[in-house]
Amino acid sequence: MEPQGLQKTYVCLGSCQAVVTEDEYESGMTACNNESCSMKGEPLVRGKKSEVTGQNEKVEEQKEL
Repeated sequence: MEPQGLQKTYVCLGSCQAVVTEDEYESGMTACNNESCSMKGEPLVRGKKSEVTGQNEKVEEQKEL
């Protein structure tokens, strides 16, 4: 379960740096569709914006015990 106030997001690691919510991802936004992105057509990954660099970064899923 996610901590209250935090929502899972999915990101593009390419040049567009798109971020979509879990709801958007589950409704079909699972790949980058930005024509000018260096990763157009590639799957989005579970991730977030880095507080240090401002760039998207992949987040490893934590398995529940």
